This record gives sequence, structure tokens and C-alpha cells, in this order.
Amino acid sequence: MWTITGLLLSVIVSAVVSPAKQPPREFFGLSLGMNEETVHRRLRKIATQQKEEKEREEGGEQEVWILKRDSKFNYLLTKFSNEHRLTWITVVAHPNRVRYTDIASLELATKATDGINYSYKWTVTATKQHPAFLIIARGSTPDFLTSFSVYPIIR
Repeated sequence: MWTITGLLLSVIVSAVVSPAKQPPREFFGLSLGMNEETVHRRLRKIATQQKEEKEREEGGEQEVWILKRDSKFNYLLTKFSNEHRLTWITVVAHPNRVRYTDIASLELATKATDGINYSYKWTVTATKQHPAFLIIARGSTPDFLTSFSVYPIIR
């Protein structure tokens, strides 16, 4: 039979040894390197395309997608290469609804702040399916992010 002390000790030990929340490899079903057609097919189910711009200097294009019914996130931006591959994603949150810890454990992140702005950066290693990338979450409070971006690590 469990005693109060034994139960409390069990809870504390499991909290201490539980693994840190790892950063995700996909965002709204999207991952870097996906082809534009697949990205559009997935986004049309959850969002409405607001804007599309061709980029003259770098080539490729940027798009803005408004999420239809998401309680945490408002919209996202995508950028595609000349080869029509997803090269980065930025997701903008509704105010005070998404914590940095909703992305991943802060223990795994590099933190930067000037006392007014906050950012957390996670480096995600490559796998056979996904290239290595960075997630950078930014905000104006120490608890809630305003947006996060996903960038490839170019070596």
C-alpha cells in the first residue's frame, strides 16, 4: 500500500527523470524540403491563402496563409525556393496563447533577451527524412511567444 510520502517521492522522481520535450519535426503537417504542391494541398484543409509574392532577388516565392479555426495560431508564412521546395516557415500566434514550452523544453534551447524581447532557439539534427533546422521562437514576454520560425541549417 502506498503511503503519502512514497506517492510523493514517486511523483518527484518521475518528474525528474522524464525526458525533456523534444522540438517537433513537422508544423501543421509541413516540413522543410516538401514540394509546393504537397504544402498547398495540406494548407488548403486548415487555412486560406491570403497573399502570394514572387521574390525577384532570391527567386522563389512567399505566401501568407490565414488559419481557419486554430485557437493558438493566427497565420503562417511560407517561402519556397526556385525549385518549389519549402525553405522556411513562420507561424504567428494569437496574443498570450502559446508558451515557449509548447514548442519544446526550454532546457534544450538557447535563450536570448534584452529585457524587452525574448527568443529561444532550438537546433534540430538531421534524420533520413528531414534536414537539420533551427526553430526560433520570439516574443515580448518571458512566457508567451509572438511567433516562431523554422529555418534550414546551411553548412
